[in-house]
Amino acid sequence: MSIQSTIWPARFLSVTVLFCLISLFIFPVASFATSSVLTSSALTSSASKVDAKVVYDHWCAQCHGYEGRADGINSTPDMAINPRDHTDRNFMITRSDDQFEDVIRGGGTRAAKSPLMPPWEHTLTDAEIKSLVAYLRVLCKCEYEGVVSHEKLRGVDPDFK
Repeated sequence: MSIQSTIWPARFLSVTVLFCLISLFIFPVASFATSSVLTSSALTSSASKVDAKVVYDHWCAQCHGYEGRADGINSTPDMAINPRDHTDRNFMITRSDDQFEDVIRGGGTRAAKSPLMPPWEHTLTDAEIKSLVAYLRVLCKCEYEGVVSHEKLRGVDPDFK
């Protein structure tokens, strides 16, 4: 084996390794710069507009279902506390937006509901939480109606006294 034949593979490998190392440092920086520019322009153009349906479908639909009927894949009849049906107008009018926001932030236990609903305050932004509350109003086709009468509460729970 000649010296020339042993140098060629070493030179090829060192050039290949050098190219790979340069690529690791240059391409991520270039893609990061591009993505941060896209992100900042996206934030500027839609800072106040969050696609609540996308957020709901990603984080909430597993339990509450894609249409909000408490029929998500993680909802089973044998659960101790079933997910809330967000299309149930009779119930939804009895809760204020602040109450919904509080439950989303703190999870089910914040409202003495299911501990299976996690707190989202460290996962979702304030804008996403507020957009989800607005989306809940779209699902139920209702607004909070203030103090609730006994008649309305009987609509939620027929055994209410």
